[in-house]
Amino acid sequence: MCGDGDTVSIKKKMSGKHKLALELLLATVLSLLIGVLAANGVASLAYDYLNRKLTREGYYERRVEESLQSLQRFIDQNQVTEENVELLYIWVQKQRDIYAVFYKDVDSLFSPYQEQEQEEITYYDVELADGTPIKAELECYMGMKYYYGVDAASIVVGISCFVVLLLLLIHRKIRYINRLENELKILGGGNMEYPISIQGNDELTSLALGIEAMKNEILERQRLKAEAEKANTELVTAMSHDLRTPLTSLIGYLELLNLHRYDDETQLENYLKHCREKAFQMKKMSDRLFEYFLVYGKEEQPYQFRNVTCENLLEDLCNSQFFEWQEAGGSLDCQVEELGGSVKIDTEYMQRVTDNLVSNLKKYGDLNYPLTIRAFERQDMLHILLTNHVREQKNVVESTQIGLKTCRKIIENCEGKFDWERNDQEFTVHMELPLQSANSES
Repeated sequence: MCGDGDTVSIKKKMSGKHKLALELLLATVLSLLIGVLAANGVASLAYDYLNRKLTREGYYERRVEESLQSLQRFIDQNQVTEENVELLYIWVQKQRDIYAVFYKDVDSLFSPYQEQEQEEITYYDVELADGTPIKAELECYMGMKYYYGVDAASIVVGISCFVVLLLLLIHRKIRYINRLENELKILGGGNMEYPISIQGNDELTSLALGIEAMKNEILERQRLKAEAEKANTELVTAMSHDLRTPLTSLIGYLELLNLHRYDDETQLENYLKHCREKAFQMKKMSDRLFEYFLVYGKEEQPYQFRNVTCENLLEDLCNSQFFEWQEAGGSLDCQVEELGGSVKIDTEYMQRVTDNLVSNLKKYGDLNYPLTIRAFERQDMLHILLTNHVREQKNVVESTQIGLKTCRKIIENCEGKFDWERNDQEFTVHMELPLQSANSES
């Protein structure tokens, strides 16, 4: 979860500071629009159903007949005559779904409403309490209570749709917040590899991205801490390994001197010379202790590079660098092609490479077989291959290969390559260094 690919997976940009508020506003508008459409749809369907039902069942005729009977009873009970005909206004007020206009002969006698011109008006005969005949124009608005009910129901449906849909849209955000809360609890429990859900593109998404970035930062710090601890361990191991090689040689020479195992003064001076060289080599290693961070750390320490001809480098390898291998009874087989280029190296670090290779040869190499050194120039690179036969060992101890890893890092810092391969019979090292004749010198 903390790699570059995972970082790319969470690079989602916010388009505004109030995206969540805008989403909530849009959700409200959408819910309101759907609620209005639902209310209108319900009302339209209900109106159509009522119109067809009331027209088909003769409701209009029955309602007019009932209204005429009610009007006649009102006239009889209240003794409505031509003198107090205004009392009809009281009856009209009680009829919520009736429009009424009363006439005597052709002229309008009384109407509580403003007269309007109408075509094909139907007049109904009504008799006042004193026997005076009048005409009644009745217009029945069928099923008004049902229409009122439909209006109320459509409003309820619209509001319900609005509330339910808005809650559903908001619930998605609430559910996402709850999910983030649970994931934070998991992270707090120590499972830092647990992925954070990234969805949407609003302030909550920005919050989730921030949590993911913080989690990755913690993981990266933990990784760096683990690498630092590992580097410290390898530093001590590598330092011990590199010091042990010259120290072993020094002890060997001192033992020879202590036992007076030398033939003459010349051999004595030679042993003392080697002791002095190994002692200074150990001092140099201890003085440059912190330079081991170059091998295991991230920051590179400056090298003292200088150009060395390939011919001189190989001559030094074949004639002096593997002196201890030859002193132990081994032999060299140098197969060097014609070399005309030069390489840029740090001679002190190259000495460490040689020391580690000699240590490896003395530990695993078979003295009965020669150490083969091949060198040639190909594709702007100097290739050096070292091959020796591996001796049989009864008790094989698993090697940490610290020395070889150190060699690889040094050669890589010289912009080269270092690889090795070992099987049951042979051990091969392949070094590549860039030729300066084909590369710009720094």
